[in-house]
Amino acid sequence: MVGELIRQGRAWVPVAKAAVLFALSMPIFLDFVVALFGSDIVRVAVSTGALAAIGCASVLTLRALVAQARYFLGQRPDPPLWPLKSISAVLTAVAAGLAASAGGHGVAMCAVFAAFAAAGYMLFYGRDVRPRRVTIAAAEGVDVASVTAQLKQAYGRLRGIDSAARAIAVPEFGAQLARITDIGRQILAEIERDPRDATRARRFLNIYLDSAERVTTEYARTHRHIVNRPLEDNFKQLLVDMESTFSDQYKKLLENDVDSLDVEINVLNERLKREGVG
Repeated sequence: MVGELIRQGRAWVPVAKAAVLFALSMPIFLDFVVALFGSDIVRVAVSTGALAAIGCASVLTLRALVAQARYFLGQRPDPPLWPLKSISAVLTAVAAGLAASAGGHGVAMCAVFAAFAAAGYMLFYGRDVRPRRVTIAAAEGVDVASVTAQLKQAYGRLRGIDSAARAIAVPEFGAQLARITDIGRQILAEIERDPRDATRARRFLNIYLDSAERVTTEYARTHRHIVNRPLEDNFKQLLVDMESTFSDQYKKLLENDVDSLDVEINVLNERLKREGVG
């Protein structure tokens, strides 16, 4: 998981944030060493428990942050099934309470330390990401599981475009990409209401969205390092064509007629593949 983010230059954010918990474990470790040399068995045991709790919290937090990053980048259809951040917050509270106990504090103060630790964790790391619920309306002859998987993948590609848009410094491009993804979500919502549209929009879902995301992501990755006016003009025109295609797809879905749009999508998709970011 981390390797993929490293290749994209985005790994340092979750790794750095998770490292904070590892750093907080150092005072507990020092207390453990002091207790060990002082042959204080009870204090050693309590400090060991605190280290184990904070260590588990650190690992789970790293997994949660990496999974969250991949979810928002559109690389996975859902966030983690288990609430890893909430579990980590509890473990952090346990570690703080045990560390306070090892330091000689009473039960009341240990509870206060634990509460502050949990609150600080949630403020710093935030809550677990809640997945967007895809609800497919009942329709005869429709494979609900297949359509759900298609839509989750499509929503992921839109999240990938949103993520790339935030990395593009040109406000005009970001605003246009926001309009494109808004239309895209309207298209997917329409398919949720009438899953038979998934068949009619198959080329859009399976081919065009993928190319649109890849081109946008590639432009976001390289635009800071390239001074190329023709490249910007080319990408600007691509965005105009993308927005037009998204709008046409939505209108055709509402009219229950997308056959004529398939040809347009194929032509524009070939252009995305051919020109990309130049």
